[in-house]
Amino acid sequence: MKTSITITVDEATLPGLTDGYLAALWHAAQANPAPIEDRAAGKAAEAIGREIIRRFLANTPPLLWKHQGGHADWHALQQLREGRTP
Repeated sequence: MKTSITITVDEATLPGLTDGYLAALWHAAQANPAPIEDRAAGKAAEAIGREIIRRFLANTPPLLWKHQGGHADWHALQQLREGRTP
């Protein structure tokens, strides 16, 4: 028995899909046997991937104040205080 499965990707609905369904779409888009020249296949995979990234970044707090302009100078001053050369 041989079965074909067609998956339709509507980019406009990606934000409303569940995480599980979006993950399934990602795997299907990556397993798509379409040739690399198939623009529609590439655009669909890219849209799905961007939605996954968008969700990840939306739920990931940014690193605030990790690197600031004065950090290098402050570090050098601390090293001088401890007798080490910066």
